[in-house]
Amino acid sequence: MPDGTGLYYLLQGTAEAPKCSGTIFRQVPCRTSYTELIPVSNWLNKPQRFLVVVDILKPENLESSSVLHGLEYIDVPGSAKKDYKLTFLSYKEGVFNAVVTFLNKVTEEYLFYMVTFKATASGPVSTVEMSTAVRQRASSTVKVDNPLPVPVTFAVDCKVPDVNVPPHLTVPAQSEADLVFEYQPMKMGESTGRLVLQSSDLGSFYYNLHLTATTNRPEKPLYFCTTLGSSQTITTKIMNYARQKTDYLLQTNCADFQTEKTISVASAGPGGSEVSVEVTYEPCQLGEARTTLQLSSPLGGQYSIPLFGLALPPKPQGPFVIKAGGTTSIPFKNVFLQPMAFQYTVEHPAFAIRAPESLRSKKTAFIAVSFEGGPAPVTSKMVVSCPGGAGVSWVYYLRGLPAHK
Repeated sequence: MPDGTGLYYLLQGTAEAPKCSGTIFRQVPCRTSYTELIPVSNWLNKPQRFLVVVDILKPENLESSSVLHGLEYIDVPGSAKKDYKLTFLSYKEGVFNAVVTFLNKVTEEYLFYMVTFKATASGPVSTVEMSTAVRQRASSTVKVDNPLPVPVTFAVDCKVPDVNVPPHLTVPAQSEADLVFEYQPMKMGESTGRLVLQSSDLGSFYYNLHLTATTNRPEKPLYFCTTLGSSQTITTKIMNYARQKTDYLLQTNCADFQTEKTISVASAGPGGSEVSVEVTYEPCQLGEARTTLQLSSPLGGQYSIPLFGLALPPKPQGPFVIKAGGTTSIPFKNVFLQPMAFQYTVEHPAFAIRAPESLRSKKTAFIAVSFEGGPAPVTSKMVVSCPGGAGVSWVYYLRGLPAHK
């Protein structure tokens, strides 16, 4: 004071706990390691060493499938700032709250941050490309990792009906295992899907699937050979892989080949089931015929069976034995696709013929041949010709027997 006196004050204060240095919130996809840089300030003009204490507030029990860690100490120069690296990794979705404290053990002064990590659903691990022909199997393998000190069992699921996966996969502790799955498409084209693995220990993750089904080779061809006016039937088999009961529609664009319009089949097992297909070749003209039999089903896909037919000239038939004064009936079919007029001739006058002059397509009539008799047996032949049928004719041998004395 001016008069030489002085004032004396006694000051007393209370140091309160420091305020939070900051709040940090981050969203991190599962199975992705993330490092957060936390700034640590040194308010003194000399270096400080801080002990780092991470207190997990939520969840109460941190599982081994989640990681939140960093160095135990950090040294910060005087009146400076330095970043502390805090690493977060979680295999399961969830919210993780923690208090990260930087403590000077000598002075017991400290600063702290409130840190929240939200583990969100992760994207695909990878995309698996698969391609194969329709009804042919293709396999692929993905490696599944288990970082935990105990074995982990995954439930495996795929909603794509053409993909077969095992229901479960067990991976040994701190190891990896191969997950093998198959793709067997029923229809041609491209499709996509997901292969999902889930466990109570490591959460869930998935792989994207990009699937391509190409055209399959035709089935084994069928070869027919018969005479005009006759027919030949062959039964072949196809493998049906439809997992549900289904109907196959049968179609061909050649009238020489006939099949059922539809075939109903039961559901197939994992290895497929055989289906019998009956094809009849009844030619309507001489020479070769070829076509493809198409089988199609909404569930079983499409099949192609090449058909090859060879029609030979009609073979002579008989002899037809007729007693004197008697009559025999010989069946005859119009094998052509349109109504035709036919001519009937017989060499020996002892035989008489009664038959329709024309027949509708694919219709059968009976030729009545009578024998008036004679002193001795008579051998002859009947020829049925068709002026509009490219010179085709049918020969029937006849044998007439005399009356018994």
